[in-house]
Amino acid sequence: MTTGGPVRPERHALLELDALLERIEHLAVVEDRARYDGDDVYRWALHRLWIAIGNEAYAYCRLVGLDVNRDRPWARLYQLRCWLAHDRLPDVDEDFVWRMSKLGVVSVRARSGS
Repeated sequence: MTTGGPVRPERHALLELDALLERIEHLAVVEDRARYDGDDVYRWALHRLWIAIGNEAYAYCRLVGLDVNRDRPWARLYQLRCWLAHDRLPDVDEDFVWRMSKLGVVSVRARSGS
């Protein structure tokens, strides 16, 4: 039995992105909106996971020559990352982040091939 060589960098970015999406999917299913609204550590963890997903989307685009500002779904993930990473917490649209966490994961996985 032969094993493959090291994982190509662009494939590694997709694998990492998929693992992060799975983590959000698990957290959003296990917990509910009341916890999201009331538990700042839980809410910030979801924010941070979306930022990490945007970082992987950026890395993937850079590695395969896509435009992270135009090519979908990468552009949307990168924009969400930038918004969450650079806006003040009071300016974050928490309803949007919750919807992405509950519903957007499936859509992103379908479009990215994860």
